[in-house]
Amino acid sequence: MKISYIDSGLGNNFGDEIELNKNLLKPEYKQIHDAVLKHELEHTNNLFTLHDLKLDLSSSKINSFDVIKFMWKHPRSFSQLLPIYYTKKHGFVYDINLIIIYSFGLIFFSLISFIALHV
Repeated sequence: MKISYIDSGLGNNFGDEIELNKNLLKPEYKQIHDAVLKHELEHTNNLFTLHDLKLDLSSSKINSFDVIKFMWKHPRSFSQLLPIYYTKKHGFVYDINLIIIYSFGLIFFSLISFIALHV
């Protein structure tokens, strides 16, 4: 498996290649780098599996506060939160897990709002 370093996102698994944010190579981010790499290696190569969804929903062994600090220092890493994005190498990319997570969140909050407005 090839590992490439790019200037956006945190990490993505494209089957035969894992892309990680190049800023994770800095010594102060070694723990985040290793956790993101481990996470991406645990993904399957399938378009969608429950294993991958559970993996993305599960709590990681990395401190979320450290990841948020990293993302604030490197704003291009926020592209990791986009369900659909464009890269020069892969064209339009969509993250089915994020689409599912955002859809359920939208449905849940819509139902709560509907109930709150009609009570």
